[in-house]
Formats: sequence, C-alpha cells, structure tokens
Amino acid sequence: KLKARGAAWKLRAELIALEGSLEEVEAYAKKRVTEEGGDTTKKPGVRLGRVIDGLRTISITDTQRRITDLEKTLDAAIKHDEDQPRSEALLEPFWDLVEGDGSGLIKPEYRTVIAIGLEDYAKVSCGKGEDVVVALSDGTTMTGAEFINAAMEGSLGDKLYVGLFHPTAGPVNLYEARFASDKLRTLAMAENLVCPWPDCNVPADRCQVHHIDAHKHGGHTKPSNLTMLCKYHNGVNNDDPDGQRNKRRPGKPKRGKPNRGRMRRHRGKVRLQTPGGKLVGNTHHVSSMGAMNLI
Repeated sequence: KLKARGAAWKLRAELIALEGSLEEVEAYAKKRVTEEGGDTTKKPGVRLGRVIDGLRTISITDTQRRITDLEKTLDAAIKHDEDQPRSEALLEPFWDLVEGDGSGLIKPEYRTVIAIGLEDYAKVSCGKGEDVVVALSDGTTMTGAEFINAAMEGSLGDKLYVGLFHPTAGPVNLYEARFASDKLRTLAMAENLVCPWPDCNVPADRCQVHHIDAHKHGGHTKPSNLTMLCKYHNGVNNDDPDGQRNKRRPGKPKRGKPNRGRMRRHRGKVRLQTPGGKLVGNTHHVSSMGAMNLI
C-alpha cells in the first residue's frame, strides 16, 4: 500500500496505460509498489495477536530454511484425514514439538529436488559458486555455499541423480508405466519446483504427479507428459479437453465441475491453457528456476 498522497492514483493511471497480460501487469505493479516504498521488508520475529472469541494467533517470521524445516517436521507427524484442513492437522504436531513430546526438528535430507544447471554445478563443485542461487522443490532457494555445506553434512544423501532435459521436448523419456516411478517423479519435480498453475505456491514436495494428457485418453506415463500439480489444481484441471468426455455419450450436455482450463506443454514448458485458449505460466520466483529454465 502506498502511503504518499496521490501516489496510489498516480500508479493506477500508470498501470491502466500499460500494455500486456494480466499476469504481466500484476508483476509490474508489485515491482513498482516496492520501488515506491509501499512494501516494507519483513523482519524475523514472533508476533502474538489479541484474544478473539477465546482464540489467539501466533505468527513466526524467520529464514525460509528454518520455517521450511519446521513445516516438514509438522507434516511428517500429521495423522492424515482427507476431510481435515491442513491448518488444523498441523496444530497438534506443533504443540507436541513445543511441549517436548516430539522428536525435535527433522534434519533436512534433500530427497527434495535441487535444480541446478550443469554450468552452475561445475562452478559450485570448484568452489566458485558464491553467486549461484538454486531452487528446491520445497519452494525455497539456497546459495552455492549452502549447497556445498549441505553436501558436506551428508544432507544430500549418498546418491546423485542427473536429469536430462531437451530444450523443446522437455524431460527425456525413461520408460512407461501406469503410475509414475520415483525417477519420473524426480524429473517432474526438477522441472517444476512448485505447482505450475498460475499464482499457486505449493512446493513440488507436496504435489501430486499429473498426466498432462490424461491416461484414460491414451496419455503415456513418460517425462514429457508428466508434471507436478497440487492436490487442488490436480482436481480442477480439465482432463477432458475438446469434449472427449462427451464422445462416449453423444448428445448429452456436459455436467460436473466448471472448466478451469488444463495444463499443456508448450515449447518444452508446462503452462495453463485457459478456457479461452491463452497459455499462462506461474510467476512464483522459484517456478522460474526449474530445470527447463536452466538450459
């Protein structure tokens, strides 16, 4: 929010005159608000809200690594119930941890995918990657120095997996099966470190493997036909494009969920194709640091 007198209306006029898609205008607007001093930098700390209806809220701000490690620890202790909201499911594991009934924070072992190009990996391996920043499928980033430290601490495990990606075709084929194997899932995570649906910020570690061309319509289980989608967007994705659902029952109108669009691979990258045919990508900062953006 801009505080200077008249600044907000001046920026609105500037945005009205701007040409581009909704996503491009939004990205430009965020940049301009920051430039005008509208968004203050967050500072680490714990904030406690006042009592409302017998409940209070606690808010913790800290480094992305520490908060993500906390999140993974709580996720691991969740008693899975499909009908329970995630925020509620995380509550008891949180108090178990605070009250000492848990086992402490999980030491990060990066089964999480780290997307790093060959050139940057060579720099980091030679100790020259101080300026290198890589993205992870848990929605965070790390510097080249943090990458090396994690390797030396054994957090990267004892195996190194290398994914091969083609600039226009996407991930290279491995083999076909009905369900995605660990190798196929790892390739899909390396390509899309967060759910590729526009404006979604769910990290790939918590996403589901999605067939771009639905398996029921002949879509193959191969890397170029797979991506990661969060549970919600995997559910609302239109798996029946071009009326394929109705081809089985001619003459009957479409029923069920509204058309929200579907994921497509365009020029090697996964994009949302809106009902109007427009291709839209996710503008999340980690989304632009996946494997296909490194070649």
